[in-house]
Amino acid sequence: MSKKMTGKELVDFARGKIGTAYVYGMKGQVMTAPHFNYLYERYGGAYVPYSDLKKIGQVCVDCSGLIGWGCGKMLSSAGWKAAADEVHPIMTLPQAPLGALVWKDGHIGIYSGRKKGVPHYIAAENSRLGVREFPITENEFTHWLLVHNVFAYEEEEEEMVVQEKIQVDGREHPVSLIRKEGVTYIKSREIAGLLGYAISSEGRMPVFTKK
Repeated sequence: MSKKMTGKELVDFARGKIGTAYVYGMKGQVMTAPHFNYLYERYGGAYVPYSDLKKIGQVCVDCSGLIGWGCGKMLSSAGWKAAADEVHPIMTLPQAPLGALVWKDGHIGIYSGRKKGVPHYIAAENSRLGVREFPITENEFTHWLLVHNVFAYEEEEEEMVVQEKIQVDGREHPVSLIRKEGVTYIKSREIAGLLGYAISSEGRMPVFTKK
């Protein structure tokens, strides 16, 4: 029996796909003109608008396709709900393990954990937004699902922000440290300030410039 994908592995996979373009009916392939023509004829412009033509040549995915792309099992959003052996109301999401699927009629995403106490999800959202990670309150999911025959779930470790000190060139400085899953992180902005750098960004990449 092959090893199941863990909920954390599903989240890590999906997080690595943030920014991927959304096209209804795509499952993580490079979209071609024949793909677009087939999807447009099958689903119509309400689901596959002409504006998606500009995504030809890009890797594209839809909401259920993002999950199938990660685990290798392709189901529709309704199919994932039917396959689930646990279905819970979204109001109980604080009890869900990392990687639980969040669902509403016609849409599905992945519970990606709490950031500063706020539950987040990752989903291939729509043609305008693509794959993104956002607070769960930004959508109207009605249930969360566990599919034990596909995924292995682990308890989520809460992200903790603690105030401590670090030493730089022999001097101690108070900083905010983030601790999660046994790893301690320090914010880029705090490091920049301590070292005398200004910080900006190019896309998602921090850029440090000597003051």
